[in-house]
Amino acid sequence: MACPQPGVLHTCRATWPTATAFEFGVSKPTAPLVLFVGGTGGTLMSTAYLPRLARGVEAHGWAFAQVNMVSTGGGWGGVSVVQDAVDIAAATAYFKKRGAPKIVLLGLSTGGQDIIAYHHTLKQYTEVDGAVLQGPVSDREFPDFQKFLETAAAEPSGPPPDPREFVPRAWSDFWGCRGGISYGRWKSMVGKPTSDEVNPAVSEDFFSSDLSDARLRNVFAPVKCPVLVVLSGNDPSYPPHVKADIPALLERFRQAAPTLSPLSTIIDGASHTLRDPNHVGQFVERVVEFLATL
Repeated sequence: MACPQPGVLHTCRATWPTATAFEFGVSKPTAPLVLFVGGTGGTLMSTAYLPRLARGVEAHGWAFAQVNMVSTGGGWGGVSVVQDAVDIAAATAYFKKRGAPKIVLLGLSTGGQDIIAYHHTLKQYTEVDGAVLQGPVSDREFPDFQKFLETAAAEPSGPPPDPREFVPRAWSDFWGCRGGISYGRWKSMVGKPTSDEVNPAVSEDFFSSDLSDARLRNVFAPVKCPVLVVLSGNDPSYPPHVKADIPALLERFRQAAPTLSPLSTIIDGASHTLRDPNHVGQFVERVVEFLATL
């Protein structure tokens, strides 16, 4: 049953477009902070495990908040992970100024891509002390998307569409984006990268299984803080060949990311968003273990 969630709403950036963050429970300005970054389409509290995760980290002296970005809800199709990074930066700067001695970013799904984008533009932003990637997957390799492509209308012929124009309605409906998806965001999500160089303004494909070793290394190159990767053993986002050997995917991440935590793991049988309470419990325990190492 849904329950009210007490907390404090913070305005991290007052100028338009505004950026806010919801801190769970009583505000703790000088406590270390875990800042949650949701996936595409997510809204405040739409990730069911957040209250339990908040309680888990709070019991060990950490505060917990969720950042509310321009892309929150149905607006994500018209913006990029670079805009998400800008919004996350407003929140990290705000909480650091309030007194948080440590900040850890925790991203679900596309929230993981946002964290990578954040680090690729870190020179302008607040340095963080850790990162958690829960369910980092490939939009391009999603089996249902591959099936959709078999029946979807081809892209218009002629000159490439303006990146600011919107894709056909059926395309955005597939991803549940009622606000529409721009061609620029579509290409960023599901276009195969043509270079090993990482440019978040062009492509957010950071976790596909078929990325070259060089590109995967470049994805993690600017991430200097410890990184905890938590994969789900029954994630429908994985194509069959990846799902058959998820440890191999985790090992690729381990080889590519010099700061990958040895606590990185696979939660057997878990769904993409950890719907089973037992899997949530395993995730919370692993996050708490990770925080204790920072």
